[in-house]
Amino acid sequence: MLKKEILFLWDGENWNPNGDMLNSNAPRVDEETGVAEVTDVRIKRTIRDELIKQEGDDKIFIKPYKRDENILDCKTAIRENQINIKQPKADLEKEILERFIDIRAFGGVLPISDKDEMKADKAITTAGVQFTGAVQFRMSKSLHKVSTNHIKGTGAFASSYHETDTKKQKQQATFREEDFLSYALFATYGIIDNYNAKKTGFSEEDATKIIDALWHGTKNLITRSKMGQTPRFMLIVTYKDDTFAGDLNNSIDFEGKKDDEAIRSINDYTIDFSRLKGKLKRYSSAIEKIEYLVEYDFEENHKEQFESSWIKIER
Repeated sequence: MLKKEILFLWDGENWNPNGDMLNSNAPRVDEETGVAEVTDVRIKRTIRDELIKQEGDDKIFIKPYKRDENILDCKTAIRENQINIKQPKADLEKEILERFIDIRAFGGVLPISDKDEMKADKAITTAGVQFTGAVQFRMSKSLHKVSTNHIKGTGAFASSYHETDTKKQKQQATFREEDFLSYALFATYGIIDNYNAKKTGFSEEDATKIIDALWHGTKNLITRSKMGQTPRFMLIVTYKDDTFAGDLNNSIDFEGKKDDEAIRSINDYTIDFSRLKGKLKRYSSAIEKIEYLVEYDFEENHKEQFESSWIKIER
């Protein structure tokens, strides 16, 4: 497995890419800069959701586990997956890593058993396992200031219905309030680390699945708040050794044709790749290859900037 860097550009309009549960689930926006943000947890969830579709539910460990209406904890989820918790710790770790691509990729801290259970059953000797994943993402940020819309509406049904009191019947319609971003172009930066990949058994085949899941999964989130997300451009830089350029998301320049908050589509700006290409040129002796995925409209607007040595991925 060779070290890789990922630069991923994606956008959407009238949508909420990552709600903040501490702020009424409104889109995450840095109050000081006006820039929208998406956590690495949301990016990983997008990948996991797509991998479940493509690889099957049994290949992903971190997902909702329910029994009736109850959400299960990690220790119970381990047992739901019929993992033998009485085997030696090294064998337990091996089984988890071999079975679950998301743990190989992203790592995790997984409780296995508690003191009471281990005391009652001496065959259980592992309290928990911890893995550092090969694939890590930085907080994603929009490349421009964003405009937020606050929307109020009414629901189709009442929250409850009073049989006899007509005044209460009229007052019981449900109301909703939501915040959406008018438009945002995000830059996501990630690293696939060869050292951690070796420890978790993460392979080149796994890397291809993760990259494809990030690209296709971004578009395939067909929910009310996510519909319309579009993957625009992804650059994958593969290195020969531990050397890497770093900070690729801050090595491109956003050139708007309007004020930031007035931007509403891909045609309202261009991305200047000059600094990025200059940085990669300085690391050219350490680079094995540079590949890219691109959406049609973004390619039409930017193809003159793509280097001829870059390899276009079409799948």
